[in-house]
Amino acid sequence: MFFPLGALGAVLLLPYWVMLITGFVDYLPSYFTPAAWHQHEMIFGVFAPIIIGFLFTAVPNWTGKPSPKGAPLALLGLLWIAGRVAVFNGELLPDYLPLVLDVSLLPLAIMGIAPAIFASQNKRNYFLPVMLMIFAAFNLFSHLSALGVVAMDENNFFIAALLFVVMLMNVIGGRVAPSFLKNKYPDVQQKTFTFILPLSMISIVSLMICIIGGAPSNIAGIFSTIAGICLLIRLWGWKGWVAIKDPLLLILHIGILWIAAGFFLFSYASFINDSYTLLTYHAFSIGAAGSLTLGVMSRAMIGHSGRPMVNEPILTTIFCLISLSAISRIIAPVILVDFYSEFLFLSGLCWVLAYALFLIRFIPLVLAPRV
Repeated sequence: MFFPLGALGAVLLLPYWVMLITGFVDYLPSYFTPAAWHQHEMIFGVFAPIIIGFLFTAVPNWTGKPSPKGAPLALLGLLWIAGRVAVFNGELLPDYLPLVLDVSLLPLAIMGIAPAIFASQNKRNYFLPVMLMIFAAFNLFSHLSALGVVAMDENNFFIAALLFVVMLMNVIGGRVAPSFLKNKYPDVQQKTFTFILPLSMISIVSLMICIIGGAPSNIAGIFSTIAGICLLIRLWGWKGWVAIKDPLLLILHIGILWIAAGFFLFSYASFINDSYTLLTYHAFSIGAAGSLTLGVMSRAMIGHSGRPMVNEPILTTIFCLISLSAISRIIAPVILVDFYSEFLFLSGLCWVLAYALFLIRFIPLVLAPRV
């Protein structure tokens, strides 16, 4: 359920933001500013439900115990919908109601997987419930900041939350991308450097602390550079170029590559030109999260439907569209500055088309019985 909900959020929420910034509409009765609403909804309205969907799919495989389904799953889905409506209409609703509806989703979702993880002593994933509660805390403090209860810029919490998503992609993506490649191409000689993952995680957490605490940009840039180098080393060890003709595998490695690009962009922004900071966030969100969510969701939904894992033309189109969206938003405007607005429109269009095609391809699969 949460995969389609996240994709639906991607299709509906971004176009409204584009209409807001182009002046086509001006109605947003939220207590978040338009820019803050956009950041919040991309992170907690799109990526958060996809993370929940992934965990609800993966935890039963890891633990042998079921995740929420039936009425509890439906109620969580309705809570996601209520959160989107409440955040949009925040100023029209009773105090703190949007906060309660929106922030409660992640803790309730965690309650659906944490007992299975701990009861099965799945120690490798003990960190996940803790990390998700930190993610939920960033959401909580973004609301409190927007309401004036916390005297901090909510943008800092959004950046920290986005880095949390990056950190999760670094861990989970770092598991699935090389293992899927090795399973299909057993002859590939992959290399794993055991110290690189912990070093990358320490760098990302340190960067997160620098942003929340307002540390000097040079210090943040150092941690960002270390993280980017770690990601490149991991990618080199996986030998992802072996899957150059296999879009279902290649898109996962492209997503990780965008994470590395995001860190190097952040380093450039920290040391040389801070106007590149915005490109960093879109490298993490459109490039990395867009590629990895569409790639992982497609594989999960095909696999759990019992159907063969084949590279269908519609899937290749989806992956090309999300890559074009990232390039149009991050790379092209730097090279062709005079066409910034056109590339912005193209990026948004490709993003919406990618997730819309995902829904068209997989909604019938959700409704059909497992083979």
